[in-house]
Amino acid sequence: MKLNIAGCRSYIGREKIKNMQELSERLGLSIPVILLLEQGKEIGYDAVKDIFNSLGEAFVREIIDFGEETMDGFQSKYVLVGDKLY
Repeated sequence: MKLNIAGCRSYIGREKIKNMQELSERLGLSIPVILLLEQGKEIGYDAVKDIFNSLGEAFVREIIDFGEETMDGFQSKYVLVGDKLY
């Protein structure tokens, strides 16, 4: 799984995020991690789970490129209780 740069930029524009620090706080990821993701590094399942739990499934679908994985396949690795993955 990788960061969907176009989806992320769309989110940044829509939410009027002003800088990398604000984006870092929203995603719950450090700035160095975000910079690595921008370069095409893969994002781990637990990081995606944390983003899912804080910002929701629709947001994850927008900013994560699942590659050969699917949302159902991703969710099957966890237990979904309400709208949270555990």
